[in-house]
Amino acid sequence: MTRPEPVFIGYFPKRTTGHTHWINNPVVEEVCSVSECLSEGPPNWIDKWKHNDRWVYDTEEMAWSVIDDDRKAYDMYAYKMFPIVFDGAKEEPWAIGSTARGDLSGYQFLGFDIVNRTCDSTFECSPLSCNGGFNQYPVNRHCLIDDLEDAWRICREIATEAEEQGSWEPGPYYLVAVHRKKKKAPVSPADGA
Repeated sequence: MTRPEPVFIGYFPKRTTGHTHWINNPVVEEVCSVSECLSEGPPNWIDKWKHNDRWVYDTEEMAWSVIDDDRKAYDMYAYKMFPIVFDGAKEEPWAIGSTARGDLSGYQFLGFDIVNRTCDSTFECSPLSCNGGFNQYPVNRHCLIDDLEDAWRICREIATEAEEQGSWEPGPYYLVAVHRKKKKAPVSPADGA
């Protein structure tokens, strides 16, 4: 099968968790997984019902609008999802209907995440951060995988093991490219601002 290009599905604000006692890996400095298990989204974001069919937001403005508390506490993420579902040992095409739009030139690619969704709703668990995959697989400082070939292979492996051995959360699994908005450097008084 020819590997398809990922589809931009939208934006999501999260409180990025730094290194925790749970992540026993010296490489990991922060958890930028797609799931909300460790790095959470805004409280009650689902209840506002502004998300799209992929359970993220079509525009950055829409994503910011669901935050009722301190916006400075959040990072803005953008996700591109591969249109493949990894269900056990099967890899099948999956049509992603996306209405998201925006310019990601102000975003930095952080790596690839593997995430399950047992029904067509929110992302559930990322085995790399939620289930200790950081001890078994080569993760970067964001608890993500740098290399697409590795990410694809690992996603296939996890999906197969989840079905055959029950060693991970139940599938199906998806592969997501994770991007985060770059923060502007503060202007110092010496800069004349």
